[in-house]
Amino acid sequence: MEHLFWPKSVAIVGASNNPGKAGHQILKTLVEEKFQGKIFAVNTSENEVFGLKCYKSLKDIPDRVEMVVISIPAPGVPDVMKQAAERGDVKAAIIVSAGFAETGIPERIELEKQVVEIAKAAGIRIVGPNCNGIINTGNRISTSFAPGLKMIPGSIGYFTQSGATGGSLLLFASSQPQPLGFSKWVHVGNMCDVTNLEVLEYYASDPSVKVIAGYMEGVRDGRELMKLADRITRQKPLLVLKVGRTEVGSSATLSHTGTLAGSDRIYSAAFAQSGIIRVNTIEELVDSAKALVLAPYPKGNRISVLTEAGGLGIIAMDELGSDPAVQLAPVTQETQEALAKVLPPMAMICKPNGYVDMTAAAMEKEFAESLRLLLKDPNVDAVILIGLPPTFLPAENVAKAIVEVARNHEKPVMVCFMTGQVMEDARKYLEESGIPTFDTPDRAARAMINLIKAASRLNYKGSKVLTLVPDKIFSHNIVKEAAREGRNLLEPEAVQVLEDFGIRMQPFYFAKTEEDAVAGADAIGYPVVLKVVSPQIIHKSDYGGVKLNLYSPEEVRQAYAEIISTVKRKAPDAEIKGVIVTPFMKGGTEVIVGMLRDPQFGPVVMFGLGGVFVEVFKDVSFRVAPFDRDEALKMIAETKAYTILRGARGSQDKDIDALADLLVKIGEIAVSNPEIKEMDLNPVAVFERGLAVLDVRIITEN
Repeated sequence: MEHLFWPKSVAIVGASNNPGKAGHQILKTLVEEKFQGKIFAVNTSENEVFGLKCYKSLKDIPDRVEMVVISIPAPGVPDVMKQAAERGDVKAAIIVSAGFAETGIPERIELEKQVVEIAKAAGIRIVGPNCNGIINTGNRISTSFAPGLKMIPGSIGYFTQSGATGGSLLLFASSQPQPLGFSKWVHVGNMCDVTNLEVLEYYASDPSVKVIAGYMEGVRDGRELMKLADRITRQKPLLVLKVGRTEVGSSATLSHTGTLAGSDRIYSAAFAQSGIIRVNTIEELVDSAKALVLAPYPKGNRISVLTEAGGLGIIAMDELGSDPAVQLAPVTQETQEALAKVLPPMAMICKPNGYVDMTAAAMEKEFAESLRLLLKDPNVDAVILIGLPPTFLPAENVAKAIVEVARNHEKPVMVCFMTGQVMEDARKYLEESGIPTFDTPDRAARAMINLIKAASRLNYKGSKVLTLVPDKIFSHNIVKEAAREGRNLLEPEAVQVLEDFGIRMQPFYFAKTEEDAVAGADAIGYPVVLKVVSPQIIHKSDYGGVKLNLYSPEEVRQAYAEIISTVKRKAPDAEIKGVIVTPFMKGGTEVIVGMLRDPQFGPVVMFGLGGVFVEVFKDVSFRVAPFDRDEALKMIAETKAYTILRGARGSQDKDIDALADLLVKIGEIAVSNPEIKEMDLNPVAVFERGLAVLDVRIITEN
């Protein structure tokens, strides 16, 4: 990676005097930005470009060439790579050219493979193809042809899977009141060799990069991303704008890069699990990066909102209330009384607590003193200050008063002075003084939320993601046998698998006749449930294969006969093995515990309200397996089911600890048995003490 960012010499293959060519723009940037290395121009039809001698081929360059930038039509790229390989001194290549695997055309896919084979044999690393390459402000190198980019030194490391979006990030950053600089920038393109994960790993070890920010469309190995991010985010913040949040967006992503976008909910869960801060817009990415670069890290998550405009303050409050990672600061009574002495009588102080509306009557003195009191309060970790100073109160005066106070406290202050020319000088002064400013209250609040998330993750001492205790690994013979036979597990088999993993199941009796069913019910005790057993029937109730709350032998006989008759009518080709007899369980809160195998992240466990509620409300959370008990508890708390389990409307608290243990074990089963494609425990009844798995399905990869 050092050869890509710190080459001592660069050859531009496709350098041109034609301004309409990428090779022209790349060479122009290198010359104008005064790249700190040698530059060679290569073009078969040019003699000189930007005052540089133009060589007819790469092999004609007499000096050492460390990196090659290729900007010619795709069919000519393999020949250039062969020349680079023959030279022996080329260590890195950036292929700007498009027309490779991203087209989906078989011949172009093979062309990309050919290029990779040549490079690997010669030990040459490739960024691209179909990319803008790299920028390093440290040595003034830029292979990007995006318009208007400014090479402003700073401490952000950018990565992107879209050249235009990546260029936009730099444009947004440079258009801040105080232009926001960066250290390095990479557009990975098709990732035929160097991947976004390698870039992240490089940034993790780069002392010039303090914050990592990027645009992602998808990742080929989600589990590797999680492991890497888990290491990075304990030391440096990692912000990711991941697109494909909707089915429409996901479809566009697939056609754009050929990278599978995957399930958005699973991406969000995986990001949170490994410490990645997910953002949803370019503005949020730049806002958050600015906050992380300029502001001190808070020691907690308690935020106070200080505003002189009620509507703007409420907008910020709505944004804060949308994220459970933060809370309004419980301002002390002493601070509230001091604020009352400073502010006008019509001011709204801590209604609710943590929110202070100074009203438009506040002058710079009230701004400064109110901010000082809040920052001094031990219950306040951070302050969002919002205003649109009127014409009789120069914004620059307010800005100076804010800076004078903020510099005496190691707590972050975010300022929203609204967008507009009249606020530009004040905002520039604030940002030059280390206080980030924002165009709107919600953007200030969201940047503060992400700053707090990053701060809470730094130096995180929790267990590493995706670690599994060796003695929990147990590949079950029943699962392997079913997969070999190309079938799903029968319910008695699924019950046995769960029991063997230490999950306590309800007693059951497998019956092949009416009399067997009655004998089983007598042994178990009434009331009972009957459920059909058939390898072809997954959702039993859809075929009339379930009978509940049976209190007598007569009811059991009748239920057995009805199940067999109905299933045969609705699924005539289904093989009916018999029925399961189990106890009928009353009470408890019904939840669902599920598992699926995601293409990017592997086994993923789901939790939510059970029964019909999971389809109606879609109140579910996910975690990539394996995970520990603490992560399982967080998973439960993310859902509305948590409120019910905690004893809503006067009911008793349910056994959340037992539920967390179940989630952990399902993850362990999934990791240990790769043949399992899906699991569905629905419903699971959770009681004041313990729980009961009332139905289980295990689907294999067959």
